[in-house]
Amino acid sequence: MTHVIQNALTMLRAGEWIPVTAARVLIGVFFCISGGTKLFVKAQFGVLEKTMVQIHVPFPHWTALFVAMVEFACGAGLALGLLTPFCAAMLTVDMIVAIATTSVHSIQADRFLAWFDDFLYLPEVLYVLILVWLIFSGPGRYSVDGLIALRAGLIGVER
Repeated sequence: MTHVIQNALTMLRAGEWIPVTAARVLIGVFFCISGGTKLFVKAQFGVLEKTMVQIHVPFPHWTALFVAMVEFACGAGLALGLLTPFCAAMLTVDMIVAIATTSVHSIQADRFLAWFDDFLYLPEVLYVLILVWLIFSGPGRYSVDGLIALRAGLIGVER
């Protein structure tokens, strides 16, 4: 029985690249689309810029432009697996700022557990969790980063 369990765990470990790659690509595509929409659709950029004004961010136009460019470029980077830790870190900061300045204020709960439950229900919290996981796990073998590591002869980086 132990042998069967060990074989199953080995097989699962060998397929670990599948969910890592799927999470990286899908969250990258999500941010790329989100940032691209903010950059290239005037009405969407206006909504982002208005949000920046409402939360009293200095230079709201330039800040909105910066946020949209980070989401677009870093989302594309994640989708391709290019500079994965850097892109994931930039998007993590973006999401933490979004949580702190806008999302957390939408929570109406009065008791701590209810508030914490609503906080964990925010999509941005899940994005942060996935992005932090990608910072530590790396992009996976099917990525530009993995290809570079393979060509450079770095062992274990491309897993």
